[in-house]
Amino acid sequence: MDTLTRRRAPDTTRAELLEKALEVIAALGAKGFTLDAVAARTTVSKGALLHHFPTKMALLEGVVDHLGAMFTDAILSEAARDPQPYGRSARAYLRVTINDAITPDDTSIGRAILAACAVEPSLRDRWTAATAAARADDPTDPVGADDALLLRLVADGLWMSDIFGVYQVSPEQRQALLSLLTPGHVLMEAA
Repeated sequence: MDTLTRRRAPDTTRAELLEKALEVIAALGAKGFTLDAVAARTTVSKGALLHHFPTKMALLEGVVDHLGAMFTDAILSEAARDPQPYGRSARAYLRVTINDAITPDDTSIGRAILAACAVEPSLRDRWTAATAAARADDPTDPVGADDALLLRLVADGLWMSDIFGVYQVSPEQRQALLSLLTPGHVLMEAA
């Protein structure tokens, strides 16, 4: 391997490591999530993994930050499509959560991240910080703030139900929920 082949952009390596960490969590769950399992799936050495994430906790922090950024980006993108600024962030949060079909990998990742956040409060704080931008333009007046909170709590409840298989909510039921919770808004379906 020549020097050019071996040299990688640190951001590219870090992104690959985070994606492989998500693959490990999806395939093996929280118990199977180890640095060795992640290193075995990557194209880089375990030393490179340890350079970017020196501990399992550092890798978990990276995963939480990565997932938070992906979720926030999806919400901000959806909010940008909403022509009515008042409450659009909360409506986007609801639409992203309801419209995104949950996969078996999402279920495994969601359960593992919830477990990690329950055990380690600093991960919970990281999630809150990573997703703060998605809440930035929520209404501040009492009624609007309550409505925004209600939409987010409904979305979170549906997400938890999806993660634990409590209710089987069909795509039609999801659309009905959107219509019920966001009356008068034409942006009910994701692009």
